[in-house]
Amino acid sequence: MLFFCLVLFAIGGTTTLAQTEKGNVIAAARALETTPLSEGTSKIAQRAFKWVAETDEVSLTVCGGTFGLFSDKKNKQASLMTMAYAVGMAAYKLENPAKDENAIQLAGLETALKAYEMAVKEKPKTKSDQVEALLTKRANGELAAAVNAGDCGKK
Repeated sequence: MLFFCLVLFAIGGTTTLAQTEKGNVIAAARALETTPLSEGTSKIAQRAFKWVAETDEVSLTVCGGTFGLFSDKKNKQASLMTMAYAVGMAAYKLENPAKDENAIQLAGLETALKAYEMAVKEKPKTKSDQVEALLTKRANGELAAAVNAGDCGKK
């Protein structure tokens, strides 16, 4: 009986931990979109990124067609955007079990762009022409087409 109780407790604890980590990923994505340069956001985002990299509960595809839209070495916010892109995709997948890879890529890119915008508000000298062009595409309703052109959903 004691063994059975311990097994149930272990399973329940593992499930609770997974739910907590999933919640952390979603919270990290929202924090990256609003306060990307804060120390608290950095900690929660790093924890989320590590969990996403290590877990088998969510898997990501880093699509060159999307990643290449902002990963220029001249972009001083590229590392922040990369973190936001990955965490944003993971949060989207956890919240939306759909399998549309282009929608997942777009969600990650949107999180990355929001993180960039907020970071540039604090550090205007870190603007990137490449990312500013993406913001223009987003404002013109052309961002989804840019992601779809990368054909990340192709099998």
